[in-house]
Amino acid sequence: MTIRFALPKAITQLFALLSLSCLLAAPGSPAVAPASAAAPVQVAVSILPQKYFVQRIAGDLAEVTVMVPPGADPHTYEPKPSQMRGLAGAKLYMTIGVPFEKAWLERITAAGGKDMTMVRLEKGIDLLPQDEHFLDENHGHDGDHDADHDADHDKDDHHAEAAEGHHHDHDGGDPHIWLSPALVKMMAGSIKAALVKADPAHAPLYRANHDAFVRELDELDLHINGLFENVPENRRRFMVFHPAWSYFAHNYNLREIAIEVEGREPGPKQLTRIVEFAKKEGIEAIFVQPQFSKRGAETIARNVGATLIEADPLAGDWAANIRRVAEAMAKTLNK
Repeated sequence: MTIRFALPKAITQLFALLSLSCLLAAPGSPAVAPASAAAPVQVAVSILPQKYFVQRIAGDLAEVTVMVPPGADPHTYEPKPSQMRGLAGAKLYMTIGVPFEKAWLERITAAGGKDMTMVRLEKGIDLLPQDEHFLDENHGHDGDHDADHDADHDKDDHHAEAAEGHHHDHDGGDPHIWLSPALVKMMAGSIKAALVKADPAHAPLYRANHDAFVRELDELDLHINGLFENVPENRRRFMVFHPAWSYFAHNYNLREIAIEVEGREPGPKQLTRIVEFAKKEGIEAIFVQPQFSKRGAETIARNVGATLIEADPLAGDWAANIRRVAEAMAKTLNK
């Protein structure tokens, strides 16, 4: 004879709700792990936007360490000894192709040891060439060189300056791939796959969160496309100090023009030529970011009547930042 015990209805409903809460995430947030879950996967990344991507897919199943702190420059950052020691506990390190990784990757790999897996989020992405700089078009330099020197002579000077050790060259292409929602979708797939492999017990949660994140990226991409849909062709350009927004511009049929000179602010003669160029081209928007000085951009904007737009490519809340920058730029270009 089989004896069956019936649980009170309230307890049955409670068990059902607890089970469901472990599998589903609230809109816009990742699913959470059960209270009895094992220790979170230790993940190390290079920059803050990567932390956002990992957390959207892993939720509290991963603990994410960022190597480049807020306000630091990922072109030139040197990790502290304490950061390197901390990598010993990392299960995954996710690269994204920023310049400091080239100098530090071997040491990062050694610090992580044999138990750390390197995940290259930039793998499989076709990098764009660096966007044009104002001086690339105008072939001029301060100092003893006149603006009317021939192009080959100026190009030689440009490369000579670069060889002296300025840090903002990007051999192999533009690394700022995280500023394109379409490319973030590709990286999200790599993040999901790495998490599933490292922690197969929670694979269903990673996959569900990944799918939800991809839907949000598609919605964001559609929203941004709509913002720029009616911008006239002759207004679809903007200036930046450092050319971080190439992929954003490429995705939305915009044109980015950089005004830095090997990572430095333009000198007085260069500023004069940039102002003349910006007036001629009718530049309406100039991006400034907290990692670099705003003085040159402010001078140009004041003389041209352009709008300065705060655009931090390394903001921690990636989605909100991309949306805010796109909306501010579209408002300016649609005037």
